[in-house]
Amino acid sequence: MPGHFLCRFQCSTDELYIDAFNRGKLLTKNDCVKYLVQTSYGYQEGLLTPATPRRILLRMCSTLHQIYLHLKLPDETARLQRYIVALAK
Repeated sequence: MPGHFLCRFQCSTDELYIDAFNRGKLLTKNDCVKYLVQTSYGYQEGLLTPATPRRILLRMCSTLHQIYLHLKLPDETARLQRYIVALAK
């Protein structure tokens, strides 16, 4: 989900999403849909599908790239850019 990193807990009777960077806030699917509808993203089922390990690494590298860019750390920015290119293949 854009702007969040969610972990999904799923069993035969329930499905919950844990917002890992929002103090572990528990969300239902309806909570997620409501949030997405209120944003410019709108609801798309694909925004709640599980991410592959590669996609998670790509997102982490992209976030770090933006941080290093903002901090004006060119060597680190360039290194993360190379990771992003490699992971995007």
